[in-house]
Amino acid sequence: MAASRASERSAREFYEMKQRAVHFYKENQVPEKIEEVLNNMFHESPVDVYGYLSEYFESKAKPPVIHKVSGREVYDSKGQPTVQADISCIIKGLEKHFSTATASSYNHYPDNIPLEKREAEEKERQQNTGAAVSLINGQLTEALCGVDPTDQKEVDDVVLTLIDKLKAEADQKEEDERLKRIEEELNQEPKEPAKEEKTISPKGKKKAGSARSVIVALEEPKEPLYPACSAACAVSQAVAMAGAAVKKVEFYEHICNAAGNVEVDVFTMPMPMVSVLSSGKPAPGKQNLIKELLILPKPGLPLEEGMKQVTRVYHQIGKLLFSKLGVPGYYVNDNGTFTPQYDRQEQFLDLVQEAVTALELTPGEDIYIALNCAAHEIYEPEKSKYEVMTGMLKTSEDMIEFYADIINRYPAIIALIDPLRKQDSEVWTKLCERLSEKCYIIGEHVYPRVERFVQEGFGELAASGASLRLHQMTTVTNIILAATIIKEEASITAISSVPGDTSDTFLADLAVGIGATFVKFGAPARGERISKYNRLLRISETLKEQGQLRVHEGFAFPVKRPPTPPPSEGAESEQDGSK
Repeated sequence: MAASRASERSAREFYEMKQRAVHFYKENQVPEKIEEVLNNMFHESPVDVYGYLSEYFESKAKPPVIHKVSGREVYDSKGQPTVQADISCIIKGLEKHFSTATASSYNHYPDNIPLEKREAEEKERQQNTGAAVSLINGQLTEALCGVDPTDQKEVDDVVLTLIDKLKAEADQKEEDERLKRIEEELNQEPKEPAKEEKTISPKGKKKAGSARSVIVALEEPKEPLYPACSAACAVSQAVAMAGAAVKKVEFYEHICNAAGNVEVDVFTMPMPMVSVLSSGKPAPGKQNLIKELLILPKPGLPLEEGMKQVTRVYHQIGKLLFSKLGVPGYYVNDNGTFTPQYDRQEQFLDLVQEAVTALELTPGEDIYIALNCAAHEIYEPEKSKYEVMTGMLKTSEDMIEFYADIINRYPAIIALIDPLRKQDSEVWTKLCERLSEKCYIIGEHVYPRVERFVQEGFGELAASGASLRLHQMTTVTNIILAATIIKEEASITAISSVPGDTSDTFLADLAVGIGATFVKFGAPARGERISKYNRLLRISETLKEQGQLRVHEGFAFPVKRPPTPPPSEGAESEQDGSK
């Protein structure tokens, strides 16, 4: 009897399990899908039967979601600590690593800052990197768990919302502590004020401070950011790469789709602005104006030919410097550029033109020049003037004629980057009116953070274009939004690397995906620079094979003129009377 009851129980359990199986497979439409794929496979007769089945069932799997975000401290090209992020997703029920991205670090101060400031910045960088890694491994991985990696905007919104929340909490805590200190000081016994000694100024001499003060427009102070903000840049890049991997498309295509350009079937390769010479105020020599001299190939050339030309010019410059200055002339900086000690701007420009001519090329036809002036670094606040050379000072108005003269003497110059400070907005407008017909006026430092540019746009500084950099709190979504704003203003976009770069090739795909006109990755030297140029070459080759490549026909200079003033009340009344 006991054996019979056990057998009945076993049969009942087996029957119930069969019923659950029937319900499970029916609920998930397994029989219908099996029948469908078997019928399709029979008619199509694929060579790889199991590969066909694998592709079919993968298309029916649940979409991948972010499962884990991991952060770690690594080093950039200058040996400085920075943040790296990994993205792991759940796909087909299993956890899988999808992407790794490293944030480029940014140096707020120029290279010639005092040692104390440099040490303070290094300490702050170390603390901020550690805070970013902790944020990624803690609250960010929790916030992004289960989010679709192909939805770049949602991911970036989650990241920035969390950072803004943490910053608000930190600011409130700091304010509470400040008020507490003030209250404690007020509760202390008041001290007798020290008697002020009367100072008698010598007869006939004015008291100190009695002279008329000069109003000086000072440079904007360093913007306070949340210490862990670089987590946003690293995670945004890593998720963008994961999204492309999930969709099984080229990364630049994924960026293009994220920008809302779903039906784009042709891409235009950005033109390389290749750095060849560096100088500026922090460098030796009396010349201050040219911080960076860049060269560009002729528009319309295939990228591989253009890169070959500018690379030949770069190496020819090195040979000329070696013949003129010996081994020291061949030294390069962190950017890969040569750094000769020259006293005049003409020496740099003549050197480049000599190198171009030696290769039987023509300046202004085969090779063009761009100047990164970094005007904010050569401005003397006490004198309210720009020190273009040691001892040579120019007012902002003088700078217009100064630039016009240089461009007239060297017509190969087709771009000026940061020719004036942000504070000289009126003169900036006059400069654009004077030169924008034949020269790009591009803002880089005047638009310090992409997030602010998205909020404010060009503002009072209407320019031919803007140079966008991906670092700190900048996300992929903000780069896309900024590029859209620039395009709506009929201006051009340049994608630039920063001094503390990494070997990641992210920026190359980003530039192609958003349709940037120029890229500024540094010299054709050093691994972190060359990796991006090589990636551009690979993208160009792929697009050419697929018939999706379009080349630039020529330089199109967006003419920027001051806005037309509204008509006066008297003019309006005259017009009304004539009617």
